[in-house]
Amino acid sequence: MKLRSIALVLTIALASAIAHAQTGVYVTADTQQFNQMGVNSHPAPGGQTDRPLLIGTAYGVYYDVTRLPHIGKLRTGPIVLGIDGRGDTFRLNADYGPSGQFDRQDGIFSIRLATKKPLMMKTTPYLQAGFGIGHTRIPSRTTYNNNFIYQASLGADHKLSRRLDWRVFEISAGVLAKYPTGYYSYNGGAGANQSNYLLTFGTGLVFRSR
Repeated sequence: MKLRSIALVLTIALASAIAHAQTGVYVTADTQQFNQMGVNSHPAPGGQTDRPLLIGTAYGVYYDVTRLPHIGKLRTGPIVLGIDGRGDTFRLNADYGPSGQFDRQDGIFSIRLATKKPLMMKTTPYLQAGFGIGHTRIPSRTTYNNNFIYQASLGADHKLSRRLDWRVFEISAGVLAKYPTGYYSYNGGAGANQSNYLLTFGTGLVFRSR
C-alpha cells in the first residue's frame, strides 16, 4: 500500500474513539524545507546542500487519553497526554533532474502533550514527538525509498466554536534517516546515504469530538 493513502487509514483507525474522549480530526496546508546534500543531478565540486521548498497537505487524528480501562481517570494536572497519527504528502514540480519532480509521503505516529484547557485568547498549545516512515523520490532518481523519519512539533489551536479549532501554526523539525542522495561523484556514481533534515510549517482546521 502506498503511503499516500496513510492519512485515510489513520483516520479510519482512530475516528472510532471520537465518542469516548477528546479527539480531533485535522487537515493542514504545509510547506517543508528539505535539506539534502546534492539533490541536483550535477552539484558543484565538493558537493552542495540543496534546500528545496515542498508544498503539501497533512491529514491526521489526535486522541487525548483521559481514562485507562479498569483504572479510571488519569491525573496529569494541567497537562493532557495523547497520541497523534498523521499522513503528509509533499510535491515540487521543478526541473531538478531527469525526472523533474520531487515526491514525498510521510506516515508518522507521535506522543502528544497539550494543556487541558485553552490558555490566553482561547488557544491550546501542544507539543509532540514521534517517528514513522518517509516515502521519498528525489528528482535525480526514478524509484522511491522508504526510510525512518523522526519528528518533533510545536503548535497551537485556537477555538473558533464548540467543535471547530483553527490550527494557528505548527512548526516541526525532523530527520529522514539515511536516504540515498542525489549527489554524483566524479565517476558518475551515486553518493553515499546521508540523513536529511526537514523543517515544516503548517496551518489549518481541527474538527473536535467535543
